Amino acid sequence: MNYTGLVENILNKAYNAFHEVKQSQKFKEKIKKGYGGDITLYFDEYVEEVIINELKDKVGKILSEEKGIIEGYGEGIAIVDPVDGSTNTFRDLPFCATTLVLAKGERFQDIIISGTIDLIRGDMFISDGNKTYLNGKEVKTSKTVDLNEVIASIDVKLTKESIIYGKTLNKILEAVRYIRFFGAIALDLAYVASGKLDAFIVPTPRVRLLDIVGGMFMVKNAGGYVEILNYDLNKVSILENKRVAVLVTNNEELAKKIKDIILNEN
Repeated sequence: MNYTGLVENILNKAYNAFHEVKQSQKFKEKIKKGYGGDITLYFDEYVEEVIINELKDKVGKILSEEKGIIEGYGEGIAIVDPVDGSTNTFRDLPFCATTLVLAKGERFQDIIISGTIDLIRGDMFISDGNKTYLNGKEVKTSKTVDLNEVIASIDVKLTKESIIYGKTLNKILEAVRYIRFFGAIALDLAYVASGKLDAFIVPTPRVRLLDIVGGMFMVKNAGGYVEILNYDLNKVSILENKRVAVLVTNNEELAKKIKDIILNEN
């Protein structure tokens, strides 16, 4: 199977579907609570249907952000987030993406290919297990290691359950000079893979595996460092609805500096 061609074709159809549904009066209508726990909006469901219809006869199982597990008629696994950045879209903030992951099994190391398309700018990021590409050109992570020069996307939200991590978060915010958070994890990770960002950090266990595995695969194949801080990435099933803490950086040297900050109790 031509996995690259398949992923590119589906992502392009998702892009077109997103811009089609923007013309609908139902565009921002709230539908239900989705599989991941967030509210599914009309545009989420519309784009999801297009993707599922393309995938269901090609893979054996689909995990989608909105519908959860869907049985298919082929082999392997697909993980789909139809519109990552739904809140941005709802509020007309131009930062959202569609992601698609194909895997032969349920482990991170079973991933075959990962793709993300920027639904506003049309940029397409593809990682085929060897290299990572932006619009067909190979990209690499940055070489930045000085914390005074690092541009990092950090999820700074603290829930009641994670308030104990507040001190850790403060230490990271003090150490890293340039902080960003865009509200669409797929693009945050694609930007680390392509050298636009140096790191993506979620110091508390609050993001879902389905939100990050595709982007982590991209970063790893672009030369970066990826780690789930509260589970073993190579042992956890990528289909599990787990909440995780994440450290993704351009290289291992920067990862070590940030981990030292996180683990230092002083």
